[in-house]
Amino acid sequence: MSTRVRARRTVRESAAALYGLAALGVVVAPALILDSTAAGGGVAPSWQALDLLAVSAVLGLGYGVVCYRRLRRQSTMTRSRPNVWIGAVHAFVALALLSSVLLAVVLHQLGNLQTPLAGQEWTLLALWGGVQLLAIAVAEAVERGVFRWLTSPERRAAAGHGERPVPARHYRRGP
Repeated sequence: MSTRVRARRTVRESAAALYGLAALGVVVAPALILDSTAAGGGVAPSWQALDLLAVSAVLGLGYGVVCYRRLRRQSTMTRSRPNVWIGAVHAFVALALLSSVLLAVVLHQLGNLQTPLAGQEWTLLALWGGVQLLAIAVAEAVERGVFRWLTSPERRAAAGHGERPVPARHYRRGP
């Protein structure tokens, strides 16, 4: 194996690992923000948000490993590496939006249910994990859908990738 091939493989695997770490960070970020906001506002001690952080860390770590393996596999198996990363960026944006906005909407809607949920920490943890799982599932569906759309034979044919271009010398000039 040449040095150039090894260097390319190292770059691909490093980029996939960085993407997996970024996905982990996006999933864990809402728990960290909630923890710092609650502790800074004097609402709750910081150790009480560790359960939300643990749930987010487990889900984020799992999704980060899935992202790393998928990107590493797709970037070595397919000829359309840019399409792999375009799908990954779309999934990252969907994950970032859903993991924060969806949680904010759900927690806002639960504001009037605060009294019944006051002593039920497991319900809140299940809700938090479920919303994070939904965000991860939608991000994964976005990635797969964008990648399949970009590599579909119909789209490639419409873009002209399936045909050999005709050299300019074979065109007829005027009458």
